[in-house]
Amino acid sequence: MQVFFKQVFMVVSLALFSAGTQANPALAKKKGCASCHGGVAGVNVKTPLAGMPQAPSFYELYGKFSGQQDAAEKMITALRENKKHPKVSINATEQKALADFYLSTEPVETSGKRQVSSKESEPAK
Repeated sequence: MQVFFKQVFMVVSLALFSAGTQANPALAKKKGCASCHGGVAGVNVKTPLAGMPQAPSFYELYGKFSGQQDAAEKMITALRENKKHPKVSINATEQKALADFYLSTEPVETSGKRQVSSKESEPAK
């Protein structure tokens, strides 16, 4: 019986851990990332305030960082080093989940579907 409970505990622990790190549009919406960068259905991107730069879109972030080795870490570092980025309260697990979301091939925009560029749709050589 004790072995059974240990197995159940391990499965639940792994499920909770992986749920915190998977690509998560709800987290992007909750933390406000989607309101500036897009990538989430039903969230309209805000116009920046006077004097503030336009935030890079989901597509720009994806294009800049995807395909690089350690892309999520590079994106997180860029966020931390960007002095113009508003301060956001996110922990390391949330940072990783948000980076994974913006680097994934499945986020959606306001249309509800991610549009694939012609370059991405070409078969790998």
